[in-house]
Amino acid sequence: MSGGDELLLRGGDRLVVRPIRPGDAGALVALHARLSADTIYRRYFGARPHLSPGDVARFTRVAEEWRFALVAVREPGDLVAVARYEGGAGASSAEIAVVVDDALQHQGVGRALLERLIDVARERGLDTLVADVLSANSPMLGLLRVLGLPTRTVLDAESCTVTVDLRGHELPPERRERARAHIGAAHIGAAHIGAAHIGAAHIDAAQIDAAQIDAAGAALPGTPGAASGRPANAGPASTAKAP
Repeated sequence: MSGGDELLLRGGDRLVVRPIRPGDAGALVALHARLSADTIYRRYFGARPHLSPGDVARFTRVAEEWRFALVAVREPGDLVAVARYEGGAGASSAEIAVVVDDALQHQGVGRALLERLIDVARERGLDTLVADVLSANSPMLGLLRVLGLPTRTVLDAESCTVTVDLRGHELPPERRERARAHIGAAHIGAAHIGAAHIGAAHIDAAQIDAAQIDAAGAALPGTPGAASGRPANAGPASTAKAP
Protein backbone atom coordinates (compact mmCIF):
# COMPACT_ATOMS: atom_id res chain seq x y z
CA MET A 1 0.00 0.00 0.00
CA SER A 2 1.58 3.28 -1.13
CA GLY A 3 2.58 5.52 1.74
CA GLY A 4 1.59 2.88 4.30
CA ASP A 5 3.59 0.65 6.61
CA GLU A 6 2.61 -2.42 8.55
CA LEU A 7 2.21 -2.49 12.31
CA LEU A 8 2.30 -5.85 14.10
CA LEU A 9 0.37 -5.85 17.39
CA ARG A 10 1.34 -7.79 20.48
CA GLY A 11 -1.50 -10.23 19.90
CA GLY A 12 -0.38 -10.95 16.35
CA ASP A 13 -2.91 -8.75 14.54
CA ARG A 14 -1.60 -6.61 11.71
CA LEU A 15 -2.57 -3.02 10.96
CA VAL A 16 -1.58 -0.63 8.19
CA VAL A 17 -0.54 2.91 9.12
CA ARG A 18 -1.04 5.55 6.43
CA PRO A 19 -2.19 9.18 5.99
CA ILE A 20 -5.91 9.80 6.37
CA ARG A 21 -7.99 10.06 3.17
CA PRO A 22 -11.34 11.65 2.28
CA GLY A 23 -12.60 8.12 1.66
CA ASP A 24 -12.10 7.35 5.37
CA ALA A 25 -15.17 9.41 6.30
CA GLY A 26 -17.45 6.43 6.84
CA ALA A 27 -14.81 4.48 8.78
CA LEU A 28 -14.13 7.53 10.95
CA VAL A 29 -17.81 7.79 11.80
CA ALA A 30 -17.85 4.08 12.66
CA LEU A 31 -14.85 4.46 14.97
CA HIS A 32 -16.54 7.43 16.58
CA ALA A 33 -19.61 5.32 17.38
CA ARG A 34 -17.53 2.60 19.08
CA LEU A 35 -15.66 4.81 21.53
CA SER A 36 -16.47 4.66 25.22
CA ALA A 37 -17.61 7.67 27.24
CA ASP A 38 -14.26 7.62 29.08
CA THR A 39 -12.26 7.74 25.86
CA ILE A 40 -14.46 10.58 24.65
CA TYR A 41 -13.94 12.56 27.83
CA ARG A 42 -10.18 12.12 27.71
CA ARG A 43 -10.12 13.19 24.10
CA TYR A 44 -12.39 16.23 24.33
CA PHE A 45 -12.50 17.05 28.07
CA GLY A 46 -16.23 16.56 27.84
CA ALA A 47 -19.06 14.85 25.98
CA ARG A 48 -19.22 14.91 22.19
CA PRO A 49 -22.46 13.24 21.09
CA HIS A 50 -21.64 13.14 17.39
CA LEU A 51 -19.41 14.40 14.61
CA SER A 52 -21.00 16.96 12.34
CA PRO A 53 -20.53 16.68 8.56
CA GLY A 54 -18.17 19.64 8.85
CA ASP A 55 -16.11 17.79 11.47
CA VAL A 56 -15.81 14.74 9.25
CA ALA A 57 -14.82 16.85 6.25
CA ARG A 58 -12.13 18.67 8.20
CA PHE A 59 -10.76 15.54 9.84
CA THR A 60 -10.47 13.51 6.63
CA ARG A 61 -9.53 16.22 4.11
CA VAL A 62 -6.07 17.36 5.17
CA ALA A 63 -4.50 19.48 2.45
CA GLU A 64 -2.62 22.17 4.41
CA GLU A 65 1.13 21.85 5.07
CA TRP A 66 0.63 22.64 8.75
CA ARG A 67 -1.78 19.77 9.40
CA PHE A 68 -1.22 16.04 9.24
CA ALA A 69 -3.11 12.91 10.25
CA LEU A 70 -2.18 9.24 10.30
CA VAL A 71 -4.63 6.37 10.69
CA ALA A 72 -4.26 2.71 11.60
CA VAL A 73 -6.56 0.46 9.62
CA ARG A 74 -7.42 -3.21 9.61
CA GLU A 75 -8.20 -4.71 6.24
CA PRO A 76 -10.52 -4.13 4.52
CA GLY A 77 -10.52 -0.54 5.75
CA ASP A 78 -11.66 -0.80 9.38
CA LEU A 79 -10.21 2.35 10.95
CA VAL A 80 -9.05 1.76 14.55
CA ALA A 81 -6.88 4.76 15.47
CA VAL A 82 -6.03 8.31 14.42
CA ALA A 83 -3.13 10.59 15.34
CA ARG A 84 -2.92 14.16 14.10
CA TYR A 85 -1.25 17.50 14.57
CA GLU A 86 -2.67 20.92 13.85
CA GLY A 87 -0.52 24.01 13.62
CA GLY A 88 -0.73 27.21 11.65
CA ALA A 89 0.76 28.62 8.48
CA GLY A 90 4.44 29.38 9.09
CA ALA A 91 4.38 28.12 12.69
CA SER A 92 7.14 25.90 14.09
CA SER A 93 4.83 24.30 16.68
CA ALA A 94 1.61 22.27 16.47
CA GLU A 95 -0.86 20.62 18.80
CA ILE A 96 -1.27 16.87 18.80
CA ALA A 97 -4.16 14.51 19.43
CA VAL A 98 -4.49 10.74 19.29
CA VAL A 99 -7.40 8.38 19.75
CA VAL A 100 -7.49 4.59 19.67
CA ASP A 101 -10.41 2.19 19.55
CA ASP A 102 -11.09 0.97 23.11
CA ALA A 103 -10.66 -2.65 22.01
CA LEU A 104 -7.06 -1.98 20.92
CA GLN A 105 -5.86 0.28 23.70
CA HIS A 106 -2.71 -0.69 25.64
CA GLN A 107 -1.40 -2.73 22.70
CA GLY A 108 1.11 -0.20 21.42
CA VAL A 109 -1.07 1.34 18.72
CA GLY A 110 -1.10 4.84 20.22
CA ARG A 111 2.65 4.87 20.72
CA ALA A 112 3.35 3.58 17.21
CA LEU A 113 1.16 6.25 15.61
CA LEU A 114 2.55 9.01 17.80
CA GLU A 115 6.15 8.07 17.01
CA ARG A 116 5.37 8.11 13.29
CA LEU A 117 3.55 11.44 13.61
CA ILE A 118 6.55 12.94 15.43
CA ASP A 119 8.86 11.74 12.65
CA VAL A 120 6.63 13.42 10.05
CA ALA A 121 6.55 16.63 12.09
CA ARG A 122 10.33 16.68 12.39
CA GLU A 123 10.81 15.93 8.70
CA ARG A 124 8.49 18.85 7.92
CA GLY A 125 10.59 21.17 10.08
CA LEU A 126 8.49 21.54 13.25
CA ASP A 127 10.40 22.32 16.45
CA THR A 128 7.80 21.47 19.10
CA LEU A 129 4.56 19.55 19.56
CA VAL A 130 2.10 20.37 22.34
CA ALA A 131 -0.38 18.08 24.07
CA ASP A 132 -3.08 19.19 26.52
CA VAL A 133 -3.68 16.26 28.86
CA LEU A 134 -6.00 15.67 31.79
CA SER A 135 -3.94 15.33 34.97
CA ALA A 136 -5.69 12.02 35.69
CA ASN A 137 -4.83 10.64 32.27
CA SER A 138 -1.79 8.67 33.39
CA PRO A 139 -1.63 6.45 30.25
CA MET A 140 -1.21 9.48 28.00
CA LEU A 141 1.27 11.16 30.27
CA GLY A 142 3.24 7.93 30.44
CA LEU A 143 3.19 7.64 26.67
CA LEU A 144 4.64 11.12 26.27
CA ARG A 145 7.38 10.27 28.77
CA VAL A 146 8.54 7.10 27.03
CA LEU A 147 9.08 8.83 23.70
CA GLY A 148 12.64 9.60 24.78
CA LEU A 149 12.42 13.28 23.80
CA PRO A 150 12.86 16.37 26.01
CA THR A 151 9.53 17.56 27.43
CA ARG A 152 8.30 20.50 29.48
CA THR A 153 5.14 20.21 31.55
CA VAL A 154 2.98 23.06 32.83
CA LEU A 155 0.34 22.08 35.39
CA ASP A 156 -3.12 23.58 35.64
CA ALA A 157 -6.02 22.80 37.98
CA GLU A 158 -7.21 19.61 36.26
CA SER A 159 -4.95 19.37 33.23
CA CYS A 160 -1.40 19.89 32.12
CA THR A 161 0.27 21.04 28.93
CA VAL A 162 3.18 18.92 27.74
CA THR A 163 5.54 20.40 25.17
CA VAL A 164 7.71 17.91 23.28
CA ASP A 165 10.97 19.39 21.97
CA LEU A 166 11.87 17.99 18.55
CA ARG A 167 15.01 20.06 18.04
CA GLY A 168 18.01 17.80 17.80
CA HIS A 169 15.77 14.81 17.09
CA GLU A 170 17.72 13.11 14.32
CA LEU A 171 15.84 10.38 12.49
CA PRO A 172 17.53 7.09 11.58
CA PRO A 173 17.53 6.56 7.79
CA GLU A 174 14.72 3.99 7.85
CA ARG A 175 12.45 6.24 9.92
CA ARG A 176 13.20 9.24 7.72
CA GLU A 177 12.33 7.18 4.64
CA ARG A 178 9.08 6.05 6.26
CA ALA A 179 8.15 9.62 7.23
CA ARG A 180 8.86 10.86 3.72
CA ALA A 181 6.70 8.09 2.28
CA HIS A 182 3.81 9.19 4.51
CA ILE A 183 4.32 12.82 3.50
CA GLY A 184 4.44 11.88 -0.16
CA ALA A 185 1.24 9.86 0.10
CA ALA A 186 -0.47 12.76 1.88
CA HIS A 187 0.59 15.13 -0.89
CA ILE A 188 -0.99 12.84 -3.46
CA GLY A 189 -4.19 12.85 -1.43
CA ALA A 190 -4.10 16.63 -1.11
CA ALA A 191 -3.80 16.95 -4.88
CA HIS A 192 -7.05 15.00 -5.24
CA ILE A 193 -8.78 17.30 -2.78
CA GLY A 194 -7.79 20.34 -4.84
CA ALA A 195 -7.74 23.96 -3.85
CA ALA A 196 -11.50 24.38 -3.71
CA HIS A 197 -13.14 24.72 -0.31
CA ILE A 198 -14.90 21.51 0.68
CA GLY A 199 -17.81 22.04 3.01
CA ALA A 200 -20.22 19.79 4.80
CA ALA A 201 -22.49 19.50 1.79
CA HIS A 202 -19.79 17.58 -0.09
CA ILE A 203 -19.86 14.60 2.24
CA ASP A 204 -21.99 11.70 1.10
CA ALA A 205 -24.95 11.55 3.44
CA ALA A 206 -24.70 7.77 3.39
CA GLN A 207 -21.36 8.04 5.18
CA ILE A 208 -22.84 9.99 8.07
CA ASP A 209 -25.89 8.08 9.11
CA ALA A 210 -27.67 7.44 12.36
CA ALA A 211 -24.78 5.29 13.57
CA GLN A 212 -22.77 8.41 14.33
CA ILE A 213 -25.48 9.82 16.61
CA ASP A 214 -24.35 7.50 19.36
CA ALA A 215 -25.11 8.33 22.97
CA ALA A 216 -21.50 7.65 23.88
CA GLY A 217 -20.20 10.30 21.49
CA ALA A 218 -16.67 9.98 20.15
CA ALA A 219 -13.10 10.89 20.86
CA LEU A 220 -11.67 11.55 17.47
CA PRO A 221 -8.61 13.51 16.62
CA GLY A 222 -9.57 16.93 15.60
CA THR A 223 -10.89 19.50 17.97
CA PRO A 224 -13.81 20.26 20.19
CA GLY A 225 -14.10 23.50 18.28
CA ALA A 226 -13.05 22.81 14.74
CA ALA A 227 -13.48 26.46 13.89
CA SER A 228 -10.65 27.35 16.22
CA GLY A 229 -8.29 24.94 14.54
CA ARG A 230 -7.25 23.75 18.00
CA PRO A 231 -7.06 19.98 18.29
CA ALA A 232 -8.41 18.62 21.52
CA ASN A 233 -7.22 15.63 23.38
CA ALA A 234 -7.16 11.96 22.94
CA GLY A 235 -8.76 8.91 24.43
CA PRO A 236 -7.14 6.37 26.71
CA ALA A 237 -5.01 5.14 23.87
CA SER A 238 -4.27 8.42 22.32
CA THR A 239 -2.30 11.61 22.81
CA ALA A 240 -3.14 15.08 23.88
CA LYS A 241 -5.64 14.58 26.65
CA ALA A 242 -5.10 10.78 26.52
CA PRO A 243 -3.08 7.97 24.89
